Amino acid sequence: MPKKKKSRGHPARQPATSSQMSPLRAGGRALGDLQVPFRRFLEAEHAEDGGGGATDALPVEDLEARLMESLGWLLLSFETDLTPAAARAFTPADLAELFTEIVPAVAEHNDLDPQELVDETRLAWTSYLMFLGETEEWAGEPEELADCLDVASGGVGGAASGQAGVLDALAAAEARVPPADRLADLVALPVVAGFLAALDELAAGVDLDGRELADSPAVEVLRTRLADVPEVDPVALLLDLAGDGVLQVADGRTAVPGAADPERRYQAATFALASVVTGVLASTDSPGAIVGALSVVTSSVLQPVTSGELRGFLESAGDEAELPAALARLTRLVDLGVLSAVEPWTARPGFAGAVLDVVDGFFRPQDEGDDEDDEVPGADAVQA
Repeated sequence: MPKKKKSRGHPARQPATSSQMSPLRAGGRALGDLQVPFRRFLEAEHAEDGGGGATDALPVEDLEARLMESLGWLLLSFETDLTPAAARAFTPADLAELFTEIVPAVAEHNDLDPQELVDETRLAWTSYLMFLGETEEWAGEPEELADCLDVASGGVGGAASGQAGVLDALAAAEARVPPADRLADLVALPVVAGFLAALDELAAGVDLDGRELADSPAVEVLRTRLADVPEVDPVALLLDLAGDGVLQVADGRTAVPGAADPERRYQAATFALASVVTGVLASTDSPGAIVGALSVVTSSVLQPVTSGELRGFLESAGDEAELPAALARLTRLVDLGVLSAVEPWTARPGFAGAVLDVVDGFFRPQDEGDDEDDEVPGADAVQA
């Protein structure tokens, strides 16, 4: 989308003004001359399917209205110019935000079922993106259209189907995200922001009062900042930081060399999120629930799944009784902002590195850390 500005918040949460255009009208203005051919495309699709497909779930006029309204939500959210060009090219990240943040916010504001609204919006956008491709009206790169279609249909672009394994797929997913965007995604999580604030305190120097690190005031710095995440042990976290050389002690005070360096900050933020996710998953004593929830977390940055797919995975492993425990762990991650509140469960692209560390920590044998051919239990559940 051209001339995209920083998001000023979702339209549903903005104060109404007499001059603000309605989302439906904004989307219609941007759609412009494409509105009639898009309607004909939907009608042809309906006739071909004999009433099946997207037009079976929603009538043609409803799909058209849902597309225009949600296009308006997206463009107004980013204060994008309402020109025809704005309706002919998008990025996977824009659409991921539409489905995981903007649409749920609109549903909440209007007291609607968020899952139903997201599902309807996905249907409308899948049809619209197919229309742009078939009519050659798409103005972006061809690969971006494919990734946008993946997002609209429930993926996040670049799924795992072409990868040698889950670990390789996660590493590739991490590499696809620009470093600055990775850090921005991580810092947007309150728990990660809290950890980085604690790290800044430790970098400024905390007097250990002559005590061992594990019994020092430094522990309280982390404990206070992570008070909302009891699944994480601040002592273990502190010792891990020291063991990795991130946290040092000089003259009886803490020090964190290079704490402001963006790459070091990203590594620290990734470590924090991985520690939180690991702690949440490990808070159940059911191995089946851990593997099931971990498969969802892994899929969230590769090929997102639904609760129905999770149930099928657990049933195939003979662990169907563990579904409630797995769902409880996933609900906790939703509450923390790690996973989307609507299905299929997605995570921000910048979380891929942390997810990689979680998977690696749970399943890669410690004495075979350099073996690239290790298999990850439950990997079949996240392959496309």
